[in-house]
Amino acid sequence: APEVLYETITPQGGHSFEVDCWSIGVILFTMLFGRPPFESSDVKQTYQKIKYGTFSFPDSVEVHSLARNFIRECLVVDPCKRMTIDEML
Repeated sequence: APEVLYETITPQGGHSFEVDCWSIGVILFTMLFGRPPFESSDVKQTYQKIKYGTFSFPDSVEVHSLARNFIRECLVVDPCKRMTIDEML
């Protein structure tokens, strides 16, 4: 999650259970599309994609809009605006 990356770069950052919600989105994306949402050939580029929440759904796999919206709500960069566990249920 972006807040985990931020914490590694600057110690005043922090994170809580919201990273678990982010992880659920990443895992679901990977299960449905066969690759992680922020994958790139360069680690720095991957971190940039995570930091800014830059990802797209492949056109080659048909996935219901509810699943896509669920993933989008999990992968919101701001942890305060990210879907919560209660909202997931």
